[in-house]
Amino acid sequence: MNKPAKAVYHVLIADDSEADRSLMKIALRQASCLQVIAEVSDGTDVITYLRGQAEFSDRQKFPLPDLLLLDLKMPVLDGFEVLEWLNKQPCPGLTVVVLTDSMQAEHIKRALDLGADLFQVKPRANHDRAAMILALEDYVLRASTATPRHASFRPTQSFA
Repeated sequence: MNKPAKAVYHVLIADDSEADRSLMKIALRQASCLQVIAEVSDGTDVITYLRGQAEFSDRQKFPLPDLLLLDLKMPVLDGFEVLEWLNKQPCPGLTVVVLTDSMQAEHIKRALDLGADLFQVKPRANHDRAAMILALEDYVLRASTATPRHASFRPTQSFA
């Protein structure tokens, strides 16, 4: 049995480029179910947000995201370090999409090995960005309503 779809899926944008964050927010307006809840500019702020610490402690104002758009090349902690941290956290229902300028095969493999759900090169044209957002919306909707085939097992879980 499939779960019902939510009306709104919360999006956290993590990118050190203010221009890229602005372009993503514009493209996200095309999606009917995706809503930007916050944007951060480095990996430390991603973790602070997800932990609900500092200025992000009010979960009414800063709810947990359903979708994290994660740049790889950020100051302080990069996207790979955020993915490593996420591997050790219970984050049920969080879809992580790496958005980057890198097409290096080792970056793609490493990001996916660290648990990213999708790896996407940042589109430069507005119509490509909008198409990507609509495809991500469809992916999130399908992923959130699908019946899991297995119990929520994470590779980092231990059974004592």
